[in-house]
Amino acid sequence: MTVKMTRLRNGIVIVLLIEFVLALLGYIFISSKTSLVLATYIFIKNIIIFALIFYASSLINENNISVSEVLNDEAKNAFIFGGLGLIKYDKNRNISWTSDLFTEMKINIVGRKLLEWQPLLASLFEDDDIKVVDINSRKFEVYNSKESRMLYLKDVSDYIEISKEFEDQQICVAYITIDNYDESIEQADEQTAASIQSNSRQVILDWAKDNGVVLKRYKSDGYIAVFNERTYRKQVEDKFKILDIFKEQAEQLGQVMTLSIGIGRGSNILRELDELAFSALSLAYSRGGDQATVKSNDEPIRYFGGNSESYEKSNMIRARVIAQTLAGIIKKSDNVLIMGHKQSDFDSFGASIAMYAMCKAYGKKTYIIIDYDSLEEKTKTVATNLCDDERYRGVFISPLRAQELNMSNTLLVIVDNHKPSLAIDSNILDIVSNKVVIDHHRRGEEFVELPLLTYLEPAASSTVELIVELFEYQKEEICVTEREATIMYTGMLIDTNYFRTRVGTRTFQAAAKLKELQANVGEAYKYLEDDYDTTLTKLSITQTAYRYGEGILIAFGKLDKIYSRTLLAKAGNELLGISGVKAVFIVGKTGKEEISISARSTRDINVQLIMEKLGGGGHFSMAACQLDMEDVTRAINLLEEAVNMYLDERKSE
Repeated sequence: MTVKMTRLRNGIVIVLLIEFVLALLGYIFISSKTSLVLATYIFIKNIIIFALIFYASSLINENNISVSEVLNDEAKNAFIFGGLGLIKYDKNRNISWTSDLFTEMKINIVGRKLLEWQPLLASLFEDDDIKVVDINSRKFEVYNSKESRMLYLKDVSDYIEISKEFEDQQICVAYITIDNYDESIEQADEQTAASIQSNSRQVILDWAKDNGVVLKRYKSDGYIAVFNERTYRKQVEDKFKILDIFKEQAEQLGQVMTLSIGIGRGSNILRELDELAFSALSLAYSRGGDQATVKSNDEPIRYFGGNSESYEKSNMIRARVIAQTLAGIIKKSDNVLIMGHKQSDFDSFGASIAMYAMCKAYGKKTYIIIDYDSLEEKTKTVATNLCDDERYRGVFISPLRAQELNMSNTLLVIVDNHKPSLAIDSNILDIVSNKVVIDHHRRGEEFVELPLLTYLEPAASSTVELIVELFEYQKEEICVTEREATIMYTGMLIDTNYFRTRVGTRTFQAAAKLKELQANVGEAYKYLEDDYDTTLTKLSITQTAYRYGEGILIAFGKLDKIYSRTLLAKAGNELLGISGVKAVFIVGKTGKEEISISARSTRDINVQLIMEKLGGGGHFSMAACQLDMEDVTRAINLLEEAVNMYLDERKSE
């Protein structure tokens, strides 16, 4: 009988006894015939009720048999069959008793220290409620009852195995494309073109066959692949070796071709997987290709590969399409706002000037958002002087004024930046609906929300190059003064380290176009000249350089001095010119509670991947990051850890 039933029975018995006692007292004190009849009635009635209650109780007791009574000696077999075990321990956590399950498993641990036998159980004496441990190749969930000093164990091996099998069979969708395929075919003779087609396809087919991947080609240089999570994890363990294998095969043919892979996973909805994969592929493109990008619903974006510099595409079709699309958007706009990034340098400012010239060609009211307090020093000098030009009266506006000028059809063009956190004014991004992004940096996870047009070309030397290239495809004549062309040319100089890094034929074509527009090359070099004090400061930084690993230099500024980001970059460029140096990192304070790291490299080390580990980004050979801290030494330690992680990842590849 349950406890509640017993309590109810006892309560009724007590009430009946009280009733009878009261009736008996009434008869004794009153001594009437009526009281006698009443007392007799109550006595007989209560006797009958007592009999019924105890009879019902006996019936319940007969049918309420405990598990222990049914099983008797078979209880141990039931526990063993159910994979249930018990461990009793004393106050010193010595095992004093174990259930029959351990005898069945031939495990004798009585007398041993509990945590010596299973160190992982230590967390059960702290915060964890349940812990999974491995005992004789079986998985057990363990619960600790601290009051009774008893461990309860349940065998969950089969459940874990089924769960793992279920996870292994989850579907992943991937888009795979061959970078620079069309350009390679166009420039090759018939025999070489046939070799490119057959070899490139065979490498991908062999990879698919070896890894159980369902593959379907949907265009000459594109494939869609379907595989499970087990295959995906194998590719992660191998660091997507297919990227290096394909690149090596292409090099044997004398071609510059790589793979870009976008993978969608972490969803049971096929359409959602397709969207994730396509989005991941777009992200791989915008980061320069030669990499696998993975997007999941339940994990951050992951990147693999990216160990080669972005190559320049000779095909200008995309530039023409972008130019025509951009022209159409400009024509539909009431006015145009142009905005670069914080700490604007000559590329950001020069790109703004180039975009201003294009918008003016279509007769649109155009403004450039400027924050003089965040302009790089030399850029600020040029921008201040440009204000005296009649053409620029009222053109340079503050972020607050930009918000006042916003209308329903206002167009905001973001140049040399795609991250809201680096925008001169992030609020304007939320206010203006129509946005265009033009940038040459590799795309990061942070991005401007819902732009009408995105033109990201990591292979370009600078944003100035991208915009000047668009001049050729505009139907309206774009007028540029000598001073404007010189500023744009300066932007190209600064981002190519005086045409020494990240240059291709299109870079020189853009430079030649600016020269046609009367860019003063000598004046551009003067814009970038350092004064005596700046030169000494730069030298004081380079003198701190020390070797970290093979071909890597790390230098830093004084712990109590604040530097400009441009100065840190220049110090890095100086050190990169040393023979045998593959990468340079310059660490210095750029604010009271901000430390910046400027990274430069040759084609051997991808500094973008290193800076991304610290929350930054950039290009393969030019990148940077900002850390919210005051301690330069701590920043250097974090940098060294990031470099070590990058080098370890490359070794494992």
